[in-house]
Amino acid sequence: MRFIELGLAERLSNDLEKIGFIEPTEIQAKTIPAILAGHDIMASAETGSGKTAAYALPIINGMRNGSKPLPRALILVPTRELAVQVNDEIVRFANKCGIRTATIYGGVSMFNQIRMLKKGVDVIVATPGRLFDHITQGNVNLSRVQTLVLDEADRMLDMGFTPQVRQIVARVEGPRQTIMFSATINKGVEKSGEEFLTDPVNVFVNTDRVEPSSIDQRIHLVEEEGKTPLLVKLLSEQDNELVNEAGAEPNKHLPHRTVLVFTKTRHRASKICKRLNQENISAGEIHSDISQNKRESTLKRFRAGEISVLVATDIAARGLDIPAISHVINFDLPLSAADYVHRIGRTGRAGRSGIALSFVSGEQRYLVRDIEKVTGRSLDPDSPFGKVRSKSNESKNYKGQSKSKSPWQRQDRSRPEGASGHQTRSKPSNSRGHQSRPENQTFNRNKPKYEKPAHHTQKNRSGAAQGKQNHGKLVIRKI
Repeated sequence: MRFIELGLAERLSNDLEKIGFIEPTEIQAKTIPAILAGHDIMASAETGSGKTAAYALPIINGMRNGSKPLPRALILVPTRELAVQVNDEIVRFANKCGIRTATIYGGVSMFNQIRMLKKGVDVIVATPGRLFDHITQGNVNLSRVQTLVLDEADRMLDMGFTPQVRQIVARVEGPRQTIMFSATINKGVEKSGEEFLTDPVNVFVNTDRVEPSSIDQRIHLVEEEGKTPLLVKLLSEQDNELVNEAGAEPNKHLPHRTVLVFTKTRHRASKICKRLNQENISAGEIHSDISQNKRESTLKRFRAGEISVLVATDIAARGLDIPAISHVINFDLPLSAADYVHRIGRTGRAGRSGIALSFVSGEQRYLVRDIEKVTGRSLDPDSPFGKVRSKSNESKNYKGQSKSKSPWQRQDRSRPEGASGHQTRSKPSNSRGHQSRPENQTFNRNKPKYEKPAHHTQKNRSGAAQGKQNHGKLVIRKI
């Protein structure tokens, strides 16, 4: 099937073939005709399946014959890196046909963005925060927007972005077509999307497989203090098993491949990057403490192969398309299984194979359970899904702990049944967030805590009463 058979203009279809887009992917084949027909869309497909082109091509198709220099399409994305990437894809697909685009995101001066908006643009790719700043300052008018896209819809519809998204959508006054795309869309996202969609067409491709089947997923059982030495070892020494299963030649060193390492904090990302460079492993870092210009420069060097390891927080987890990434390493597991899916989706893209490694300490074992439920794959030795896919030979503690004493054998730290992906208190709480007494715990308020001497004064009795009130007070241990 050719793109022209989906309803795209012949010229656009021919231009796509010149840059290597011969046949549409499944998600493209199922959504492009519906978008061209003007339907609202709620679509989900595995990472690396071509979702950006699925909504970008119909937008370009409707503008190729020329349009007024007003924003006719608005694409909202959660991160700056994704905004730049989506804009670059639109420019590449449009092939200099005169479509003007603008990327609007924070971390850089507003001056150049204001200048672009004043000249007039056809397509705006923006993060919600900075775009709303421009709206309040009167730099942009969205009343003529005809197509609204929420890329990474599950992230755009969470409580962090939803208020700003509502305010922005309220500025789109006329009739519009709304399109939502993500690799992970659950029932909650579908319900939230009803606020913005009108009689949508739902397209779910490979809903039973949220991550590409070409990704080999593994865990390494290792304590926190052993993670950094293990990472250095994997990146600096030969690991024939890892490299061979990634499709490389035998005896090839991992540093010659492209590796993306995810951490949970900015400080840890900086610390790991510094350690890797000390070990003569070329590494760079991106996170919110890094200036936008430096983040873009680091990504450019990573794409070009000038650095082999990129250490990042979750700002690099969504939409980042670097096909050469062979390994994704979760130095810290994310609290959300959906974030795990997006992270490992940075490898195994466009039909390539990839390996996703996760370093799991005893405290993080419950997170593996959530991931297995979402992906349907066995990662943990004690998983209800069956035997572990691949056990680490590096699970021992690097301070001399015996290999036989794994974190699992010393203490069972599995998550309590019914617990969420976040840390929970050991005692229940009431609706106001205060500690409450367990349902099966009762107190005899008439019985004193201890026998008081008969000569106690009223003051002492008041003090004892106060002590009785404090009796049974729950102490929360910080973890």
